[in-house]
Amino acid sequence: MPLLNTFYSNIVHHLNFLYPRCITSALAFFVCMTCATLAVEHEASDETPELFKPVMPTIPESISRPSDWPTSIPSNLSKNVLSSILEKPGAPLEPVDEDGNPLVRDTTHEDEDRGASDVVLADYEETQVATEPTDSLEADIPGMKSLDMAHVVARVGPEVVLAGDLMTPAAAEWIKKVSPGLRPEQITELRYKIYQQVIDQHLEMLLVYVDACRVIPEENFPEIREKVNEAFDQEQLPQMVQAAGVGSVHEYEHLLRSQGQSLSRMRKMFFERALAQEWIQQNANTTGEIPHAEMIAWYQNHLDEYEFPARARFEQLTVRISQKQPRDQSWNRLAAMGNDVLSGRPFEEVAKELSEGPTASSGGLYEWTTQGSLVSDVIDKAIFSLPVGELSAILDDQNALHIVRVIERSDAGRTPFIDAQVAIRMSLRKQRQDNARKEYLDGLKARTPIWTVFDDKQKNTQIAERPSVTR
Repeated sequence: MPLLNTFYSNIVHHLNFLYPRCITSALAFFVCMTCATLAVEHEASDETPELFKPVMPTIPESISRPSDWPTSIPSNLSKNVLSSILEKPGAPLEPVDEDGNPLVRDTTHEDEDRGASDVVLADYEETQVATEPTDSLEADIPGMKSLDMAHVVARVGPEVVLAGDLMTPAAAEWIKKVSPGLRPEQITELRYKIYQQVIDQHLEMLLVYVDACRVIPEENFPEIREKVNEAFDQEQLPQMVQAAGVGSVHEYEHLLRSQGQSLSRMRKMFFERALAQEWIQQNANTTGEIPHAEMIAWYQNHLDEYEFPARARFEQLTVRISQKQPRDQSWNRLAAMGNDVLSGRPFEEVAKELSEGPTASSGGLYEWTTQGSLVSDVIDKAIFSLPVGELSAILDDQNALHIVRVIERSDAGRTPFIDAQVAIRMSLRKQRQDNARKEYLDGLKARTPIWTVFDDKQKNTQIAERPSVTR
């Protein structure tokens, strides 16, 4: 009360100089009553007035995660947090109730620091305990494989290439067969090898598709897509279901989902590929006729490609020379075989029964053999000099004795232009198509940005292999 009296006296003293006596008396009475009331309330209760109670800090809405984000914290919990004026600032943030008690128990640091307090941090992020993926987890949760298939491996202009675009069902089935016993990093390496083998072809297709999307009016796409999807459902899809060994489209969809794929993705890839093939045919058109003079010039410049060696088909009887069967005995045996053939016994029958040659089981027959391709020079000279259909004399080849008979033979020569012009026309047309295709694709690559994950790997490899410079 002495403190209140002094406070009241000072107010009255200052008011005497500023206001008339009547106003001063009224104000003094008001102040006195107010102070008396505060004094009585203070003596009657120790409760702190609501005005002076500290406000519990909360996580601001502007820096909170969106409500639809996945989280382990229930959405109906209070956003109040512990005060930032604590003994150990910097610890992870945790929600608390209105009394300051933690709502989510954090056991990660209980053993090492049981009395530690938390602190308000503006960049609050929910911490989750990471677990190592297991084979069973990946097999049981299709989403795990879907995440792998959604990995971006390349970009072509505005389009992205996902891992699932390169991992065909056949490749996924092969990975599944060879993956047991392999470490996760080894399986990942196998996948990237598959991506690297097929990505160039896929990028070319996507380049053409992007170019088609630039030119074709947008209002035409629904009709084009409808026709292509109809062709996919009627022609392509039944073949895919049959190749997968399933009985229905529904079973095939289930199989695709188990591999991280989907039927909609298969349909999308078919549409892009079909549109790209049609578009490149229009932009790399080489349907013009090949001039006759150009074909003759090609023939004259590639004469060696149209030359062919002599060749022959023949039969052979053989007797080997050994210690148990010396030369004289071998000679007599082979001479008896030749006499049997001359007397009318079929050559094939004699060879199967008595010959010791490598083709005895097939009647001693040798199919078309080019001149100079045989190991034995003696036999090679005989089959390209003997008259067709006549038995040769006994041929001595050091370790074996032979009798041969030529069935058919063609001499060396050159294919005439009149017989070669059809193949020449096809070759020149293909060359034109390849050149036109390359020119068209080079133009697309020049004006379309392309990136792949292998570009980064190659760059890192080059940096790692760069020799160090000593200064």
